[in-house]
Amino acid sequence: MFRHYKSVYNRFRTMPFWQPASILGPLVTDGIRYTVALLSALTTGLILGFRPEGGVLGTVLAILFLIFFAFSVSWIFSTIGVIAKRPESVSGSSMVIIYPLMFASNILVDSATMPRWIQVIVDLNPISIATTTVRGIMSGTVTSAEIVGGMVICVLFIIVFAPLTIYLYLSKSNK
Repeated sequence: MFRHYKSVYNRFRTMPFWQPASILGPLVTDGIRYTVALLSALTTGLILGFRPEGGVLGTVLAILFLIFFAFSVSWIFSTIGVIAKRPESVSGSSMVIIYPLMFASNILVDSATMPRWIQVIVDLNPISIATTTVRGIMSGTVTSAEIVGGMVICVLFIIVFAPLTIYLYLSKSNK
């Protein structure tokens, strides 16, 4: 199995294309998939009676922020994909990261109803920060601190994981 894994990188190295394209291509297609899923969920919500108080502009800005957040988080999973020895371990590793972050966030329960020590952890969770930002944009009550916090999380993920992913991929394909 390891021999086959290494041969994929050797094959990519000999092909005449820009090497990071094999990383960026899946990120772009993931972005399209996220956009379609987001629009499907929003359309369903609108059919069921959800009316964003932030209006059309707030809805569009919330969608754009969510796509940007998903793109930034995708870099983390791209790093895992480059490091992983087998494709099956990527989805398993991803769930080990995502599930604790999702359940320790304010997606399902308002952090104000939690004990103070848990509230601090939940409020610092990147998923909670993104959720608060999107809720504020959609409801028309977003503060500049929430927008800055959401954008900082996204940019931080990209600054850390994009170069790391490309470095690991290029170093792996040059071996």
